[in-house]
Amino acid sequence: MFSLIVAHDKDFAIGLNNRIPWRLKEDLQQFKEHTLGHRIVMGKVTFDGFKKPLPDRHTVVACFPGEEREDSENVTYCTDLMAFLEENKDTDEEIFICGGASIYRLCLPYCKKLYISLVDGEHEADTYFPRYDTDDYDIASITSYDGFRVIEYIRKDY
Repeated sequence: MFSLIVAHDKDFAIGLNNRIPWRLKEDLQQFKEHTLGHRIVMGKVTFDGFKKPLPDRHTVVACFPGEEREDSENVTYCTDLMAFLEENKDTDEEIFICGGASIYRLCLPYCKKLYISLVDGEHEADTYFPRYDTDDYDIASITSYDGFRVIEYIRKDY
């Protein structure tokens, strides 16, 4: 099963100059708690922004042919994201989609769960999360924190 995890503000902003436009320590902790021990999927630009693989997770890096590097113990390069999604769509394993914007856009239809950190306020951005219809989801939980709240959605038609 694919789950998507993202932090965006009310205008769907997620990034500015390949960086997160806010600093919310508790949101980063939420990301870590959800993704530890799981496979995570992200684009090459997002992966390169981390400088090194995230510990205790296996990262699938979506990239174009010719951009891949040699796979390692905790990193696999994937040049056919759509094939990966089709091959894994029925797995019982929870696989997290972690960005960036084009990866979110391609993967959103495959995701059963959305973990949305809805960040307070408006932020300068050049990268946005794709629009989604909350009517397509049931709310499983809402947890409030200082500066944001985490809304867990489950797709109704999954």
